[in-house]
Amino acid sequence: MFTFQAIQILIFLMPGFISVKILDSLVVRKQDSKDLEIVIQALIFSLLIYTLSSLLKINNLITLDPNNYSISFPHPFLYIWIILISIGISFLFALIINQGWLMSLVRWLKITRKTSRLSVWNDVFYTKPRRVIVDFFDGSRVFGWVEYYSDYCENPFIYLAQPQWIKRGKFENTGLDGLLITPDQKIRFIEFLKD
Repeated sequence: MFTFQAIQILIFLMPGFISVKILDSLVVRKQDSKDLEIVIQALIFSLLIYTLSSLLKINNLITLDPNNYSISFPHPFLYIWIILISIGISFLFALIINQGWLMSLVRWLKITRKTSRLSVWNDVFYTKPRRVIVDFFDGSRVFGWVEYYSDYCENPFIYLAQPQWIKRGKFENTGLDGLLITPDQKIRFIEFLKD
């Protein structure tokens, strides 16, 4: 009996789990999410998905039997709609989080000063111009266009396109298509140049 109820709960939460998984692949979030947090997020997403499906009159495809206390889903289109809503709602949340729209609004209202991104590292690389000069602790400097960067500042990886070393104030072409800077290079600071 308990196993059957657990399966029913899992099936009910499945759209939320789909949304959480897609959102995790589109947004940089904490790596140490606990199982309970994931279940709560799936529950919230499932609630939103089922509310949205009822507003769109998709629930007409669900048959309720009050005598047996059961719900049946006789139409396969219901599953397709719920999966599409799960995907769409996670894309919408990813867009809102990555663009920082909600947090921009609450910062404008002076409610908080936080951003929606995980760290200042993400904020800077997401919003600032791509032309940078990377200064290393050994005194060397390199100029280039940031094409890729790591999601977490604890392991700062940066890929620069068309890198040029800066020696005695002059740019020296490396002849490379790109340069991957790893944490072993010990970045001192990064200068972001105006376009």
